[in-house]
Amino acid sequence: MNNWRCRGAACITALSVLLAAGAASEQTLAADDTFNPFGFDLEGSLGEGKHSRYVAPLTNPIFNETPHITTEARAFYFYHALPNDFVTGGGDVNLAALQLRVAITDRLGFIATKDGYADFDFDEVLPDESGFANVALGFKYALISRPEDETILTAGLRYEIPINDLETGGIELQGDGDGFLNPFLTGSTVYGDFGLQASVGANVALDADEDTSILHYSLHGDYELFEGFFPLVELNGFTAIDNGKRTTGALADLDGVDVLNFGSEDRDTTVTAGGGFRYRFDDNIQLGLGAETPITDKDDTIFDYRVYVDLVLSM
Repeated sequence: MNNWRCRGAACITALSVLLAAGAASEQTLAADDTFNPFGFDLEGSLGEGKHSRYVAPLTNPIFNETPHITTEARAFYFYHALPNDFVTGGGDVNLAALQLRVAITDRLGFIATKDGYADFDFDEVLPDESGFANVALGFKYALISRPEDETILTAGLRYEIPINDLETGGIELQGDGDGFLNPFLTGSTVYGDFGLQASVGANVALDADEDTSILHYSLHGDYELFEGFFPLVELNGFTAIDNGKRTTGALADLDGVDVLNFGSEDRDTTVTAGGGFRYRFDDNIQLGLGAETPITDKDDTIFDYRVYVDLVLSM
């Protein structure tokens, strides 16, 4: 298992280097040339004559997928505070991750959107833990793409590979079964300076006894206050559609929302609200900063609040 993780990390690193090299190579080409290795259209749905307004969502980074077909590397970090009423009396989680997306055509893209390294610091009861998050990858396809009014609708499918590298107190923290299938639908449009995006999907456990299947849904709104600066607000929801049977007792009605899955037998719906901003330095670089907290009862979740920062480098 350790060797597998090393090989997986090496693959991610290698692909990151290839993307960076591709971006550098593109800048050295003449203005009328296009960099298309393997015949890929790396600009995807963006670029001259295509969509031009791309503001990536910030919160719920694992499930709230952009509908745009892009070639990019998105590095993000979040600090996640656990509620004081949680069985551990509080604590926190630090997660650093790198998402990769590769446009194959202007409508078809490859995505690798869940990975990273997590560090758990519990105040009491459970021992601290750190390790690699599960890896999720797949493809998405733009069903509707209308650059003339910046409207795009995309469907996708991801598979989450159960690395099972996070465990504390005998509890597998991120799924203990055969992984998950995640079909989703995401779309966006623009009204003047206001951008709207929505997504919905299901993270379906392939072993229903071990893991909980959830419905996830997100809404994003942004406004270009001045050139390149986009304040934004986002809502995210997570509802169990098939509870697992792995975690009972004191943790039975609690579970994670994205990174973690306890397989709890009676988890409740969690809805969060977030806000922040994006700043687009140019067409290829975006910086995001924001925070998120539940607006449903915090007694029903292990989510107190999160703080996010990310950097998106796209072609």
